[in-house]
Amino acid sequence: MFEIKYEIFEDDILEFRTIDLQTFNKEYNQIYGCFAIIVNGIEYLTYPSPEIGLETKRVFSELILTHFDFLIDVYYQLQKKRNYVVLKYIENSWTWLEFIREGNKLIISELNFENHGGPFIRTNRKLFINALKKDIINETIHWEDFEKELISKFKELIKKLQEININILRANCFTKLRLFAALKR
Repeated sequence: MFEIKYEIFEDDILEFRTIDLQTFNKEYNQIYGCFAIIVNGIEYLTYPSPEIGLETKRVFSELILTHFDFLIDVYYQLQKKRNYVVLKYIENSWTWLEFIREGNKLIISELNFENHGGPFIRTNRKLFINALKKDIINETIHWEDFEKELISKFKELIKKLQEININILRANCFTKLRLFAALKR
């Protein structure tokens, strides 16, 4: 099972309802909220309980659009017949999510590997040969489950944003998300 969970902060939603595109581009150009990837019941990034208040949820603040953009990049790399992709967590220099594609299977692990420079997405397996695996270790899912979850969550996010304020979807920060969702209709 592969699942993406996200929640846009309530006070941001209220502001997005009345904001114009120019102000959104100037003041936001990103969507903040809670975000987690769950692989066979194991969370990558902590997702807060729904019962807690907004102020406490802000402790778990993530760059939702950045996570989605990186997942699109991982998807395309794995579709190009690359069988190895590693995605760095944007908030620190040591947490990575490893994706190994073997035919119709996707093996996912969380890696602990200190690296301060370079891109957030890597395809060179040799760099991570000595990385420690933690929490998510060699969890296997079906490629179709990964693909379906990405497509459905991207479409869901676009639909939510259309309901909130269709104008902000024209912002450049949504370009990759819009193109991906359009290609996967």
